[in-house]
Amino acid sequence: MRLISFLGTGDKDGKYHQTTYQFEDQPCRTHYVAHALAKFTTPNEIHVVATERAWSLHGQGLSGTLAADGLPTPLRVPVPTGGASTDLWEMFGKVVDSIRISNGEVLLDITHGFRMQPFFAAACIQYVQSVMPKPPSIRVVYGEFRGENEASPIWELTPFLDVLSWSRSLLMFLQSGQSDAVVEPTKRLARDLSKQWAASGRQGAQPQLEKLSKALQQFGDDLTTIRTGSLLIGERASARQLASAIEQTRAEAGQYLPALALVLDQVIAMVNPLRVDARLSTPAGQRVLLALARLYQRMGRYSEAISILREGWITLGAPSNADHPGTEEFDNSEREKLDRQWSRRGGDHPDPVSEIRNDIQHAGFKKQPHDKQWFKEQLDCLLGNWEAEIKTAESEVEHAE
Repeated sequence: MRLISFLGTGDKDGKYHQTTYQFEDQPCRTHYVAHALAKFTTPNEIHVVATERAWSLHGQGLSGTLAADGLPTPLRVPVPTGGASTDLWEMFGKVVDSIRISNGEVLLDITHGFRMQPFFAAACIQYVQSVMPKPPSIRVVYGEFRGENEASPIWELTPFLDVLSWSRSLLMFLQSGQSDAVVEPTKRLARDLSKQWAASGRQGAQPQLEKLSKALQQFGDDLTTIRTGSLLIGERASARQLASAIEQTRAEAGQYLPALALVLDQVIAMVNPLRVDARLSTPAGQRVLLALARLYQRMGRYSEAISILREGWITLGAPSNADHPGTEEFDNSEREKLDRQWSRRGGDHPDPVSEIRNDIQHAGFKKQPHDKQWFKEQLDCLLGNWEAEIKTAESEVEHAE
């Protein structure tokens, strides 16, 4: 494990005062929180982020205290004192390197950070966790100095990293539909809560977060692979199940990770338009398919958007054996017949839906492939045309009633 600690200049007289630090029921009386943490956790490496002035005041004292207990000699990570742009980027790079090149777990102590250094530590963690394929496990702690004659607790701040990581993963899910990154931390939290519940003698209600992790996984899988039937149809539809799981676990998630409440509301806002109680061939079902196509469009997933546009539009007014994919009543031959009829609906005129789909499927291997703006404009136009036909169908239903 690598302990990374910040070293400041101390009080106005340039001193650090002794106190008894406590961490996980262990006490240590010392001038330096890094010394206490090293005794508590026995790291094999110690990095100390310090300006030249802070190191000149306390580097020798800290090193000697650590050596007296047989702990590793600290390696100074030199950072500038100034706030100029170049100084700030230099500091950022030094702290990032100290975190990312660790061969094992990192314990980051931000107790004695100078000025903006603790803020930089948070930014560095975010950066490392976002860009590294396999970032090291990171814990963050802060020692609250309460004076020489009172115990000074060391607080575990790692749960706030989990909130940031989970929120970041949920944001990716909202933007792309990819759920794997948010499923794993949800599973871990669910397992931890279940273990705590079992260890407490199964007191109170059993944790339900496992439902949320499973619902996120299934919805993400269906959205990624365009499994329209599994996503939309029936009581077990993954869109319906995810909305239900969020509502069932909202209080539990709010208790353990309250910062996620607003993000979960955004997930609900994404999922609710995909809930349907009618057949997909009806105007109500068509509205849901249209919402799904537009969701893919907002995510920039044009291939999926055009697939739903085409298959959804074909489904308008389809018989019951051709409008519910993934069910036993679905008839492939009937669907193929509808497909052929729909493809010929424009007579000899080129089908604009097929033109978009073919351009995507050729992957740019055409003499003049279209750009993103063309796709957007064509999709906007075709989605509008499809919606106009849905409105016509709605009007016909109203008149029939």
